[in-house]
Amino acid sequence: MSSINEAMQTLTDQWYNAMVTGLGLSNQQFQLYQGPNSMVTTSQQMWNMFNAVPPTSVNNYYDPNQSNNFSMDYGLILSALKANPDTDFQSCMGDYYTMWQTYFIANPPVTWDAAGVANVFNKWAMIYAPSKASCVTALTKIFINPINIAINMFAGANQKYAWNQTIDALQTALASGPSKNFTFDSLTQSSDVSHTWAKGSTRVLFDIFSFGGGANYDKLSTKATSAGLKMTASFNKVATFAAGPYAQADNNNPILSQYSPWYNSAAMAQAYTVKNNTVWNPQAPINWDSAFGDSGFLQRMVSAIVVADGISITMTSSASYDSSEQQTITAGASAGFWPFFRATGSGGSQTTVTFNDKGQFTSNTTLALGNPQVLGVIQTPMSQIFS
Repeated sequence: MSSINEAMQTLTDQWYNAMVTGLGLSNQQFQLYQGPNSMVTTSQQMWNMFNAVPPTSVNNYYDPNQSNNFSMDYGLILSALKANPDTDFQSCMGDYYTMWQTYFIANPPVTWDAAGVANVFNKWAMIYAPSKASCVTALTKIFINPINIAINMFAGANQKYAWNQTIDALQTALASGPSKNFTFDSLTQSSDVSHTWAKGSTRVLFDIFSFGGGANYDKLSTKATSAGLKMTASFNKVATFAAGPYAQADNNNPILSQYSPWYNSAAMAQAYTVKNNTVWNPQAPINWDSAFGDSGFLQRMVSAIVVADGISITMTSSASYDSSEQQTITAGASAGFWPFFRATGSGGSQTTVTFNDKGQFTSNTTLALGNPQVLGVIQTPMSQIFS
């Protein structure tokens, strides 16, 4: 690892420890989010963050398009489970089978169980196929199995995956959230993260003055970390906000009523707690180990996000910079300073930097109220969810 990467890893680990202590979080679950995509103003943005599967690291660069996400993993797992075939029902329905499928997708049940599905079928049969009303018996046999229920729910969502809370609920939680403040000194703050849930793993390192980095910024960042940095962090409102995959219809919510429930915890619990081929299809390319094992793609999920609104971060450096270096730093400030990178003026963000007569800088990054930022996530191992 290069000297600048070592320096920034140490600084990131120190910031992680300072934030855990300052915000009263658990180092056995908290993961720091970094990068320019941390603002959340819509339900979909928030759901994307819940959907991202956290890597094994104390920090993560949030990418809403990351390849490993919960909804995709859930679908892969369902495809590897054994479902009860609907051959008896399909045989009973005959030519009406396709018509029923089209109707069922457009009119999902209020409750995804045998009773809920039977209610939808009976309404359909009464109008479109009274002669097929008796087929409900074969249909309900299918939906006794939670795996069948889960597969139908997932397909009925049409790749629109909501969570059971919306941005309105987050804003309500933030409005009543406490204020938090803490200080940070890189010369005294511990960088030991070996005792955390990630066992010391750190990834995605940025320079202090530039999100993109570069040779000039490497040199400037190295100078700053060597001399020491002090930071004061002030958060007007902080909330740890929990949500789960959308599993039960909420027709009273104006946002969620537009989505179909897609997640079935009973099927997921069965998949996690039963490793053998009574649940898993031995012919499928995915098995328990590849999904949940030590190298599996779904070892944990986001159970909550840590969000702040009204942020002020002041950073001071003991290093001295000449006029040329000052110009480079000032130019870099247009994108914000580590650990918050955001173009000045974007999302209510403002960053200013000043130098004293010794060439030492002070930067201040502010994000006005009304621009909530995700500081990190609470990750929960699958072993805890289905223990």
